Amino acid sequence: MIGLIRAELVKLGKRRLFWIMSLILVLFTTLTAWLFLALPALLPAGQSMAFPVIPKPLAYSFGAAQVVGQTWFPVILAVVLLAGETGTSVWAASLTLESRRWMHLLAKFVVYSLAAWLAAVLAVGAWSAVTAAVATGSGSPSVGEWLAMLGKTGVIQMTWIGIGLGFAAMLRSLGAAIGAGLAFTVGEGILALWQSWENVSLGIASGRFFGRFGEVNAGFGFAAVGEMPFAQAVVVVLGWAALGAAAAVVGLHYRDP
Repeated sequence: MIGLIRAELVKLGKRRLFWIMSLILVLFTTLTAWLFLALPALLPAGQSMAFPVIPKPLAYSFGAAQVVGQTWFPVILAVVLLAGETGTSVWAASLTLESRRWMHLLAKFVVYSLAAWLAAVLAVGAWSAVTAAVATGSGSPSVGEWLAMLGKTGVIQMTWIGIGLGFAAMLRSLGAAIGAGLAFTVGEGILALWQSWENVSLGIASGRFFGRFGEVNAGFGFAAVGEMPFAQAVVVVLGWAALGAAAAVVGLHYRDP
């Protein structure tokens, strides 16, 4: 297993796609932070009322929620890396070295999750730097709160990686898996407006991991969305992680060409 994980790390390090996607995520997060935190202060008083003021220390956890809300990153990362192998001879060659598919899947899951978490940490750092520079208010999370925030970020990235692996394993086509994965991320967010789906929405559960943002959401006109109890949010996130992992296992075992 250690050898498989090491091999996945080497392959990931050589993929420029990961580094480019990480740079895009950090730049997009930085721009979003400036729009949320700096723009209201630059606008005239009458116009700035359209934007809610997000003070410290709330702005830090709100930023982490915005980062994990960029679900395209872990989904595309997992889909491209796995489907890029199963759609070519790389997957078959790997099985000649280690025939147990679950070990390959576990190695990929571990490495991809760590990679997505690292990119998210960099993005949270970018948001936090902007927060420290321009946000109103004072104070910042304690060391324990930072560690908890980063740990929650890792759990959510891991869940979306599992979902991406599930799409890639089931569909076995890079284009189809990317399309299905992105459609799910967008559709899941739209379905969250439906009260029945709101109770199992991964997007809402992910945001709830970092607190309640009812007053902030009210400033953007969707205060009714996202008030899921934390215990329920944990169950929802873990449930989606299990579903994604199950789809990936089934796909790798029963859909080999």
